[in-house]
Order: sequence, then structure tokens, then C-alpha cells
Amino acid sequence: MDNNKKADIYHSLLLKHDKLDGQVADIKAEAAGMTLNEDQKRRLEELENQKSLVVAEAQQLFETFKPRKA
Repeated sequence: MDNNKKADIYHSLLLKHDKLDGQVADIKAEAAGMTLNEDQKRRLEELENQKSLVVAEAQQLFETFKPRKA
């Protein structure tokens, strides 16, 4: 896979991560400073797990990064 394709995938992963962050913020806003209920905690945990998978996928792109000669 060339670096341009990796850049496209990375951009897509960033968008996905931002969307998940937005969903996390929405759940926290539902609680409005109060203690999260069990459903909210479960949903937050699921979203955080999804974010971790996105980060791991992005890191794999860097492991195979091939610098170009200037």
C-alpha cells in the first residue's frame, strides 16, 4: 500500500474517531454533571473500546510507513 492510500485511510480513521468522541460527549451531556447510569456507562465503555480499535488501526499504518526520498 502506498503512502497516499495510507493517508486516505488515516483521514477516514480520524473522522471516525471524531464521530466517536462526539457520541461520548453526547452521553456525558445527557448526565449533565450527575452520575452516569448503568446504560450510559455501558455505552461509554463500548465507544471507548471502539476508539481504541481505531487508534490501533491508525498505529498499524505508521508501522508500515515508507518515507520518500527528498
